[in-house]
Amino acid sequence: MLQSLILLYIDSGITLFFNFVASMKCNPTRSPFNSFTPYFFIFLGWIVLGISFSSCTNSKKSDDTNTASQDTTPIGKRIADISIKIGKDSKNPQLFNDRALLHLERNDVANAMLDMEKVISLDTTNASFFITLADVHLAAGKPGKSKAALEKCMSIDPKNKLAYEKLAELYFIAQQYKEAIKNLDEVLKLDITNPKAYFMKGMCYRDLGDTTKAISSFQTAIEQRTNFDDAYLQLAMIFHNRNNKLALQYYDGAIRVNPKNTDAFYGRGLFYQENERNYDMAVQDYTSAIQINPKASKAHYALGYIHYQYLKVYSQAIVHFNDAINADPNWPEAYFNRGLTYETQGNVAAAQADYEKALKVNPNYKTAEIALARVRR
Repeated sequence: MLQSLILLYIDSGITLFFNFVASMKCNPTRSPFNSFTPYFFIFLGWIVLGISFSSCTNSKKSDDTNTASQDTTPIGKRIADISIKIGKDSKNPQLFNDRALLHLERNDVANAMLDMEKVISLDTTNASFFITLADVHLAAGKPGKSKAALEKCMSIDPKNKLAYEKLAELYFIAQQYKEAIKNLDEVLKLDITNPKAYFMKGMCYRDLGDTTKAISSFQTAIEQRTNFDDAYLQLAMIFHNRNNKLALQYYDGAIRVNPKNTDAFYGRGLFYQENERNYDMAVQDYTSAIQINPKASKAHYALGYIHYQYLKVYSQAIVHFNDAINADPNWPEAYFNRGLTYETQGNVAAAQADYEKALKVNPNYKTAEIALARVRR
């Protein structure tokens, strides 16, 4: 219908133009300027109006297809494929939902939101669509709207365990741990073997300061999923804080089920360094963490500290502090300890520069302030 109107507008403009030409033939003594001007601008106006309508039509079509034609990545190609399907079936909410999930996967929240608005305009009875909508709202930094979408999902499907799980996550983010636990208990009523629910309960109890219940929850999570490396890691950290050697067993477990868990290597190295005074083993673990992730700033820093404080290999300490700073340029302790190393080597100018950098990052860093006053004497 709209395309027919566009053609009519353009055709009317052309007709006006030819009427002008005909009038000039009938009355050649008329001024061409006076006669041409009104006809020409009317003609031009109709053409511009036609182009504007055409542009609107194309824009609407673009909104419906929402393509990623210039994106040749695998996810871009998947979005383009779904967009083609949408072009053929623009009333299918599942297609828009699927494309929203892909947009969300590549952090394109704006297009994900556009797709979900379309989904909800087409279907308000599918609980899973409100799960996606909740995820999009959360990615957009709108936890209140995310919560409302999850509650709508549960009103449609009261036994939707994923909705309870995600609502628990929202309460956890808001540090409302008791509310989070209530929702996780609902998940476990529906699925008693759900490892993630036990893990999240452990996180809630940990932050509430109840490490006994936290340990129980993390251990149950591992019973339900034996390769749950994050649960091993949380148990390791609890026992680490208690200076209990059980920490090593749980760090070992985390590394066994996930040999690329840099946090487990770093944590075990720190336990060897602080509790066992086993610097060789600590260096091995920190080195392993860096091999997995070259930007593991904490491991670089720890190696620098060991080489400065214990091994007295100052040139190597500076190398590791450099790497820590490159990975995290806003780390005042890294500047400070590199400054100490320079000062120990007698390089007062470099030490002063590092103390000043540490204070620039953290103006309240009293230890760096004292050190700076010392080298300025």
